[in-house]
Amino acid sequence: MPNTWKKCALTLLMIIPLSACQQFLPKAQGLATTQWTAQHYQRQDQVEVQWKEHSFSFLLYQQQTGQDLDFLALSLTGQQLFKLHFDGQKVTVEQRIDAMRLLPFEFVVRDVLFATYPRFIEHPPKNVQVNKLDTNNGLVQEIEINQQKVLNIRHTTAQIEVENVQVPYQMVFSEVANTLENNE
Repeated sequence: MPNTWKKCALTLLMIIPLSACQQFLPKAQGLATTQWTAQHYQRQDQVEVQWKEHSFSFLLYQQQTGQDLDFLALSLTGQQLFKLHFDGQKVTVEQRIDAMRLLPFEFVVRDVLFATYPRFIEHPPKNVQVNKLDTNNGLVQEIEINQQKVLNIRHTTAQIEVENVQVPYQMVFSEVANTLENNE
């Protein structure tokens, strides 16, 4: 009996820290919205990311059918890097390569939505304020969540630059012409 008790106690001690770590993962505020509507939407971008000491490029495909928005990232050589799903409330990581395991996908999805998704910035989630500034270098949008600045988004004619001041990382989106065939 004492040996069984020790095994149970050891198992609990191993599980509790794992579940506690899950609770401490940061959540991206300003992602879930009641304004999410079903629509048909597609967009393709080449994305340059600078995060910590890492920088990488990938092709990002966004496609919404009904309530479901899917994100697919491919390396420039065609390797699938990650696949994400967003239903208006939460992000689900469906697939990712091991090198992308630490990427804060909730923040990435939120920032992609604010930068590129139609109507997301026009009807922001609760506790989100969008401040717009016209500059010589294009339109700058400062995103505040709960009165704390979290994003800077600069729209120019050639690209969209996103600076996340919370995580922090930078992304640059260059739209790619839609070459996907619609098989409907």
